[in-house]
Amino acid sequence: MHKRLIALFASLLFAFSGIIARVYRLTEQGYAEVADVQSSLTVTVATARGTLYDRHMIALTNTGTQYAAGVISTPEALAVLSESMTVEEWAVTRERLESGKPAVLTSENAFPLANGIRQFVVPQRYNSNLASHIVGYVDADGHGVCGAERALDEVLSAASGKLTVTYRTDGTGSVLTGGEVIVENTLRKAKAGAALTVDSRMQAMLEAEVGKHISRGAAVVLDVRSGDILAMASFPGYDPTDLTAYLDDEAAPLFDRTTAAYNCGSVFKIVTAMAALERGTPTSVSFNCAGAIQVGSNRIKCHHILGHGTVDLLGAFRESCNPYFIQLAHRGGASSLYRYASLLGFDSPLFLMNGWQTARATLPQETELLQATRLANVSIGQGDLLATPLHIAAMTACVARGGSYLRPNLYLGTVDAQGNLTRATTDPPSRICSEQTAATLRRMMEEVVSDGTGTAAAPSIGTAAGKTGTAETGWRTEDGDTMVHSWFTGYYPAESPQYVITVLAENGSRTDEATAPVFAVLCDRLYRMGYVKMP
Repeated sequence: MHKRLIALFASLLFAFSGIIARVYRLTEQGYAEVADVQSSLTVTVATARGTLYDRHMIALTNTGTQYAAGVISTPEALAVLSESMTVEEWAVTRERLESGKPAVLTSENAFPLANGIRQFVVPQRYNSNLASHIVGYVDADGHGVCGAERALDEVLSAASGKLTVTYRTDGTGSVLTGGEVIVENTLRKAKAGAALTVDSRMQAMLEAEVGKHISRGAAVVLDVRSGDILAMASFPGYDPTDLTAYLDDEAAPLFDRTTAAYNCGSVFKIVTAMAALERGTPTSVSFNCAGAIQVGSNRIKCHHILGHGTVDLLGAFRESCNPYFIQLAHRGGASSLYRYASLLGFDSPLFLMNGWQTARATLPQETELLQATRLANVSIGQGDLLATPLHIAAMTACVARGGSYLRPNLYLGTVDAQGNLTRATTDPPSRICSEQTAATLRRMMEEVVSDGTGTAAAPSIGTAAGKTGTAETGWRTEDGDTMVHSWFTGYYPAESPQYVITVLAENGSRTDEATAPVFAVLCDRLYRMGYVKMP
């Protein structure tokens, strides 16, 4: 019995000893892991987000370089940095270095060479203001806030890379000045990203030329055949590296006017004319213009206060006669005008790509257009009707394309780290009006430029076609003048349309004289830059 108790005690002691040993090994292993973690410290010196490219694989982001450095506390580093930094910068840097931790510094200029300073040349996301509203910008965490940065945030984030430096540390966590330094660099991953349909060379020209003449407004260039947005700009622009400078600016530079909805004015008469032609109205149908027309309790004026007299559709379009188009719309009824306006997107937003859409164009409901005054206002682009410059450009492209509609597209596809493009699928065109109707509208738009309200839009090389527009806002300037939005939309060359150009000047006291000449300048510049092939 005694021997059995001794044997049981021995077996229990052996088992317990095994448990103690196991706990010891686990605990020692845990301490070893903690000690290993505490023996090094990794800092991120630089990050790079995936790149945005134009249609020719020219980078729109990550275009510049800057210097980034990992710094540890050494007498040499402290000496050169104290002399090259401002008092405020040095105070913050010194406090961190003296705590035994490394500091990360960035600069447009190279850092002084010294023991303890390890510097690198790294990408700078924004190096110019080109296409600032298209590109957009990121927040402090590196995620897109607006523009393509926001719409393509997932793609660009997935292509991110970074540069890290790992330092050896002592038992207190302070960096060892003579310890091993490990650098890991995956910044090249950021060469992958996404491509947009814009042409950066055309974009730069558009921004420069329109900016000379229009302080607040927008301009868009579309490829007639594909519907691709080749260039678009909102004015004024902004510098994405200094956003705080614009927060209190009355001109609202951060506001993207290309995707914002505005009163349309007479450019919408293209839709009114299309609806009339599609229901079989001959161009010879005539109405009288006495300088104004009474609709219910409202008297709607024509820009020609003495009136145009009796005019047909061709003459009324050429001279942009309000009373004629009001009578034309009432002759055809609300249903026809509403149908074609809806088909052209005037009751919805336009999707430039997944995750990015314009403001919604607003069109009164068909039942609301049964009210005579509302139908009259919409027929000439006034009243409750609102649309973005991209809506107007898409409408114009439909006519230039022979009656088929394509949604304006800004997304070309994804790009891998080797620069290979995988194109995205695009929507097929949809037939809106007959080729005959489109041909008649094109002839009418050509006459606007050759002999109508849009003669200032005539380019010096070749011919163009288009439509003027003056949209009343209901506001007044400080001098008491009525504020209007000035429009010109058209295509070039007239004989073989290649480009649609839409120009908007916001809140001015002048009419189309602000936008038609800009259209002409853009046509000439496109030709001289080699973009236009004359038939």
